[in-house]
Parts: sequence; structure tokens; C-alpha cells
Amino acid sequence: MELETKYFSKMEYEYTDVISFEHGLFGFENHKKFILIKFENNNGSPICLQSIDEANIAFVMINPYNFIPEYAVSLSDTDIQDLKLDDPSTLSVYNICVLRDEIPNSTTNLRCPVVVNTENRMAKQIILENSDYPFKYPFQKLIHKEG
Repeated sequence: MELETKYFSKMEYEYTDVISFEHGLFGFENHKKFILIKFENNNGSPICLQSIDEANIAFVMINPYNFIPEYAVSLSDTDIQDLKLDDPSTLSVYNICVLRDEIPNSTTNLRCPVVVNTENRMAKQIILENSDYPFKYPFQKLIHKEG
């Protein structure tokens, strides 16, 4: 199938590439079907979460473990049921980014990760309750941690 995208022009995708958000994303509850697209020369991060229904709905995300190895995500019983998660090793975790003209001034949302069951392609954005992770974590700190 062909898809018009925000960052990659037109591209082909397969139905098996689609990940489903039963509840949508926060602020985008009506958008439930997305695909993950790797950027060129992607050594694990960043990745694009692209709506298959609307080209302008796309989010740049990072894998937090590439920058913060101690990052911790805990799922509620409801989250586990929504994701139909049987095996925790099939869970991928991403954080949505807000990009600025100057990359060090960009931020990522560590409080509300996107979790994907890679086995059945079910996904959910969760809120890490009782967490000190910020909604706007500066890239400058990620760059400093990585380096």
C-alpha cells in the first residue's frame, strides 16, 4: 500500500507494518493506526511514528535506553491487557520528541512513553505515575549523558 508521509514523501508499506493504538495518542485520540519508519543512517535512534490516515500526523521518537540505560517503565495490569502482552521481551519503548531549530534545545517526553508489543503490533501511550521523569527532558542532557 502507498502512504503519503510528513518526512519521507510517498512510501510503500505492508499491512503487517501497522501498529494499532486502541486509545490513540494523548491529544490525537482519533488516530489509531501508525507505522514506524527508521531515518537513514539510524543506529537505533531516532524513529518516526507516522499516521497512516493523515500525512501531517507524525512524531519523531527516540529509544530512551540509548541515552538513559536506567530508564524504567512499569506497566499496570490494564496496560498489559491493552497491549495483550504475554512476554515482556516483546515490548519496545519510545519517547516522543519536540524538535527545535537548534537540536540541543529540543526535548523528549520521558513521563509518557509509547510502548509497543512487537509481537502483535499493539501500542499504547502511558503515563508513568509517581515518577520524577519530566514531560520535557532537554536533549542537551541526553547528549551530555551519551557523551
